[in-house]
Amino acid sequence: MAEIIPAITLKNYEDLEDKLSQVATLVAIVQIDVNDGSLTPIHSWPYQSSAKRDAFFDAIVREEQGFPFWEELEFEAHFMVRQPERIISDWIAAGASRVIVQIEGTEHFEKSVEAVAGRVPLGVALALDTPNEVLEPIANDISIIQCMGWELSHLGRQGVSLDEEVFDKIKALRQKYPEHIIEVDGGVTLENAPRLLEAGASRLAVTSALWQGGVLRENLAKFREL
Repeated sequence: MAEIIPAITLKNYEDLEDKLSQVATLVAIVQIDVNDGSLTPIHSWPYQSSAKRDAFFDAIVREEQGFPFWEELEFEAHFMVRQPERIISDWIAAGASRVIVQIEGTEHFEKSVEAVAGRVPLGVALALDTPNEVLEPIANDISIIQCMGWELSHLGRQGVSLDEEVFDKIKALRQKYPEHIIEVDGGVTLENAPRLLEAGASRLAVTSALWQGGVLRENLAKFREL
């Protein structure tokens, strides 16, 4: 059975508490999308303001308070930012149990490797229009390949449908990297999830399809039946 991971983009700290409270008893891990406006057109918690970072996050990094639901729930951080090495250590200090770097946001991936320093599993995400060949020089540094369901120009946007070309991309990645975990993020639904798994995906990061209709528990159960 594939691992189903709720993926969330946060408006503020209250939104973080609310969303985590909904999933804390249902899953073991969530994915938090990290956007600071440098790679995507949006700002998400804790970077809602381009002027300064959210004070609650800084308190968590300083270990003055814990990450919400940290005893019940782990989280992986998906960095959709430029120069992710700037903030990776802070997110690990905040409790991130896995780090996924959007490859298009970094010119020197080795700096992300150095920032992680083997403390947590490291992965890369690549947009649909980014050639798989970019992974060849860094494959030994990562254990997770996250395949985005759409092109780079759609990154960070909501309501974009999964591009049909993603299935062939996943198949090629699975053939080339049989030992890596392949995660899919963006446009995952109950209708296309079986094909994603058949193509070779090991994990599915699901956004709106989980919260659709306000029946999170029921939607999650349907995904787990696949």
